[in-house]
Amino acid sequence: MTRISHDNFFEVMKDKINILFITTDQQQKKTLGVYGNKQIRTPHLDNLANKGIVLDRAYCENPICIPSRNTMITGRKSFHHGAPQHNSSLPDSESCLGDVLKREGYDTHFIGKPHFKSQQTRGTEESIADWREGLYDDWNGPYAGFETVDIVLGHSNPLTGHYGQWMKKNHRDKIELFFEQNLSSADVNCGQGVYRTEIPEEVHSSTYVGNRTVDFIRKSAESGEPFYCFSSFPDPHWPLMTPPAFYDLYRNTSVKTEYNSFAHDPNLKNYPEVMKEYLVSGVFPDYDGGGHRVKDEKDIEIITRAYWGSVSLIDKNVGRILKTLEETGLQENTLVVFTTDHGEYMGAHGMMAKGGVCWEEYINVPFIASLPGSIPMGVRSSSLFSFTDIVPTLLEITGIKASDGLPPLPCDGVSQKDLLTGDKDRIRKSLTVHHARANMRTHVPDQHVLICDDGWKLVYYAGDQGGQLYNLNKDPGETKNLYNLSEYSVVQKSMEKELLDRLILESDLDPVIQRMTADPTWGAHVLKGWD
Repeated sequence: MTRISHDNFFEVMKDKINILFITTDQQQKKTLGVYGNKQIRTPHLDNLANKGIVLDRAYCENPICIPSRNTMITGRKSFHHGAPQHNSSLPDSESCLGDVLKREGYDTHFIGKPHFKSQQTRGTEESIADWREGLYDDWNGPYAGFETVDIVLGHSNPLTGHYGQWMKKNHRDKIELFFEQNLSSADVNCGQGVYRTEIPEEVHSSTYVGNRTVDFIRKSAESGEPFYCFSSFPDPHWPLMTPPAFYDLYRNTSVKTEYNSFAHDPNLKNYPEVMKEYLVSGVFPDYDGGGHRVKDEKDIEIITRAYWGSVSLIDKNVGRILKTLEETGLQENTLVVFTTDHGEYMGAHGMMAKGGVCWEEYINVPFIASLPGSIPMGVRSSSLFSFTDIVPTLLEITGIKASDGLPPLPCDGVSQKDLLTGDKDRIRKSLTVHHARANMRTHVPDQHVLICDDGWKLVYYAGDQGGQLYNLNKDPGETKNLYNLSEYSVVQKSMEKELLDRLILESDLDPVIQRMTADPTWGAHVLKGWD
């Protein structure tokens, strides 16, 4: 396959590159064959990786669903886009990638789990209570920059959202299979729900997202309009309710359950207080997500098998989506991105689920991108990539530039188009991650993470005497905390200063760009405070 050179890259862009952005929810990077898992079956995602680039050091900006997903569509850090915690919601004033692409003639469509706003708060487009009362029966957008939406709410929930409407119309007799009395709970003492079910594959939410994405691609092929499609699988997030064939897929697979608990770290005294409290209580209620201790090693094996089954079902549907791109002739002109909103401990460090500590399993996520002729095939990169880079990268790949002195969007990240196309090996020297405490908890600090290109990682807890410092090159499992050790004081002080400098500079990135409703001069946005 001939690769498009840097010089004629934007000549090709005249035809407008389609964007297919595929996400999952709470997927650990090690659940893909391309990331070294020799036991799991993910042939279609592995094949996508072989046709494009695999990033080994991609990091979510804030490892909770709502803040992370809003960074994906705004390019802004969570304390800028206004939804930094689990039950927060993206302000309606915030401009998104879809707003810009709509202005450029793109058909913008969302499928699956959005989680751009709280599902527990009345008055949002994702309010489960409002959906159950029929307030959104005739609604399908616009929403968060997408002109049309086809959404799934909750996890494997067939009673709300457009998925629920479809189930009630076409498979009402299957809905009771999702009810608690018809679920067989797995024999585990940790996690947030693992069930053997009789839910048929054809009505599962992963299949629904796959079907709807296939339908949209076929419609786009007929219309000839360029598209930006965000296809979001609700799994493998808890509760795990995998169809029988996929629940049993790894029944005879031996799962490694060994882990290193930080309780055995000789530098335990220099960890932050909240982690020491966790060793006593076994849970992290102070951070959204509910990360907690594994009580029995057998639980890891049982849960992992169900989790892997869920991932393999997603992979099957991704395969169907990619095949449709090929069959419709859209593959050559479509940028495909696959990632997840954040990771999952799945037994690492003796922990399960998410929330609590910014271990690599939680914040370092899978990221694969493919665009035939532009992104080289079979490439792997260890360069740093932040979720704040997603929007500016997509904007540059689609050829959308600043106009009238205004950027298309006020992104906090940088474009990494040159990294994806192979024109540069490195763009970032460092990045930051922000893990906010739970909404109603105030006695613990937010976590601010600095990750450097040379392998050093700092997790800073403001107001606490303890913290975390690792050399990931020498200690990728994060088993030896070097924080407050005298022999690493120079490195620690240097990283703390860089983190402080970055937070100060990032917090001052005003003005905020808001959605435009009155003056067409500025298209999708104007600067707040301008006359």
